[in-house]
Amino acid sequence: MRACLSLGLSCLILLATGCPSPTDTAVEPEPGPLMAGFSQARIPAPVGIGTAGYGPASADSESPYSEIYPATTTIHGHPSAKVTVISRGPGFEQIYISWAAVGVFQQLRIALVHELEDRLGRPMDDVVIWGATHTHAGPGRVVDAGGPFDLIADKFFPEFYERLMDTLADQVEAAYADLQPARIGYTFASAPDAHNDRRCEDGGEDYKNSTIPIIAVERDGQIDGLVLAFAIHGTVLDADALTLSGDVAGGIEQAVADGFDHPVQVSMFDSWGADMSPGSPDITAAEGAELPDGYDRHEQVGMEVAQQVHAVLGDIVFDAEPTLRSQTYRVHIDREYIGYDDDTFEYDYGGVYCGLSGDADCDASTIEETLDHICVPFNEDYPAPNQTLFTVGQLGDLYFTTFTGEPGTELAEKIMAGMTAHDEVSDTMFLGYTQDYLGYSILEDDWWQGGYEASGALWGPRQGEYLSNLAIDAFDHFMGGAAFPPQPDPVQPFIVSDYDPVQVPAALDPGAVIQDVEPSYRATDVVSFIVAGDDPWVGAPTAYLETASGEPVLRPGGIPADSDSYLFWVQLAVDPSWEDDASERSFAWEFSMPVAHHYPISDLALGGDYRLRVQIPRADGSVDEAVSGVFSVL
Repeated sequence: MRACLSLGLSCLILLATGCPSPTDTAVEPEPGPLMAGFSQARIPAPVGIGTAGYGPASADSESPYSEIYPATTTIHGHPSAKVTVISRGPGFEQIYISWAAVGVFQQLRIALVHELEDRLGRPMDDVVIWGATHTHAGPGRVVDAGGPFDLIADKFFPEFYERLMDTLADQVEAAYADLQPARIGYTFASAPDAHNDRRCEDGGEDYKNSTIPIIAVERDGQIDGLVLAFAIHGTVLDADALTLSGDVAGGIEQAVADGFDHPVQVSMFDSWGADMSPGSPDITAAEGAELPDGYDRHEQVGMEVAQQVHAVLGDIVFDAEPTLRSQTYRVHIDREYIGYDDDTFEYDYGGVYCGLSGDADCDASTIEETLDHICVPFNEDYPAPNQTLFTVGQLGDLYFTTFTGEPGTELAEKIMAGMTAHDEVSDTMFLGYTQDYLGYSILEDDWWQGGYEASGALWGPRQGEYLSNLAIDAFDHFMGGAAFPPQPDPVQPFIVSDYDPVQVPAALDPGAVIQDVEPSYRATDVVSFIVAGDDPWVGAPTAYLETASGEPVLRPGGIPADSDSYLFWVQLAVDPSWEDDASERSFAWEFSMPVAHHYPISDLALGGDYRLRVQIPRADGSVDEAVSGVFSVL
């Protein structure tokens, strides 16, 4: 009878014929046909919001959408979120989410997991794999932890946070709505010229692992999506650029996508990027316009990675019935769990920036014995996180692990070696900056050499060793090995209290042309078109390149050439300025399009007559349009 009570009303109905036991009624789910779906959207960040990762800067730039960080003024490659769903039905599915941001915090992830569980009606904690490209030109203001965390990501902006989480959940649902029969395969590329070892302290002169695992998704006989991972600290643009951008990862994604003859969604995860700066590949520059600092480098790196990726895609063997499984493991972290003695890293709530002001020492034999005593402490009110998580899994014959925050190359290699110690595992994918963010993690011997990367570990010299051991333990358990240590309960999402919604001022003359294009341009020129739009909270207008007769100009992969790509940059000027109170303002949006690029990742080879069409979202939900005059490319 006790078993009947546990089974509920259905058991009572069957009581007359005998109550079935749970083992009698339990039906193990079986995997179904392989399906895959894709979706992507802008991150709904207004121009003017503060970014995350640089720290507050001295630039004199304010807006209603920033607090302690300077306000952004420019877009170059609009930051986006991309979703890839690979599924053989509930219980056999994985959701890969890559977004252009400095990191993923576990409170954001668990909020998304809860929202998806409400919408889809099943557990999602083992399914969601959410990683960041680590651009410092992505929006901040989504971390409600206060104190030192404001220095990482600017102060919490609850309405933007809610918009972001709704956007992400909507895109996951859209990817499920896009599910179609599929096959998956994987391969590996290598792009050593696309990144450099920036950490001399690790004792290796330009030591790097340049492997690029690539998951390819085929639908209807063609590749429709790629998920790839590459080790590259995702920031080229400086803090004073005041720019929202997908940065170097966005350049890679665009270049790889444009190597196809049809639209393909390319999603990049960062991997062991802590000690890997973007490279400067030796690519011959073409005749083109002068671009703002950093833009050429986005395209150089993108071209190099795209060339290496496309060189190996023909090696892929596709599978229509891959094994799909994954599991999330949570772990404690603090001084006690790490096992520090009383004289080592004496910060009960964590500490950071240990010896940051000291000179880096590139002699690997040098030990900074006092390094763990000169940290900036967290305190009881604002402690460092005391738990984190990994998700490990299998996709066909490819096995993967996620890792919190920014791991170094040698630490990642240690974990992958632990994975391949299993006889059945030969191919691995390492997804850093994924599921959570605990700063930098490097091996202990490396930590004592000091330098920026060592200073960024929240739990001192043994953080990297401790987490790497647990990552291996999680994978061992996943593969049927020893029991895993007791896990903490998941953190709770940030609690959004009541707030005053943003009230945008009236926009003056939206749709008006403020400055039209010139009649003609050469390859070294930049086309400029300025239109009046609405407040950036409504969303940035989008410019599309068209022929003079109104036909859309397409990038090589068949994607429209628009201002969300690296073909443009977009700047906003506000009058009166944000510092002045005003019930109405002019929002002048300037679209700058180089006629030709030195490193053309999206080679349009323009020649002839063109125009720009700008779509302007309005606060009331309508869309205005502005069309430029016709201009000739000589």
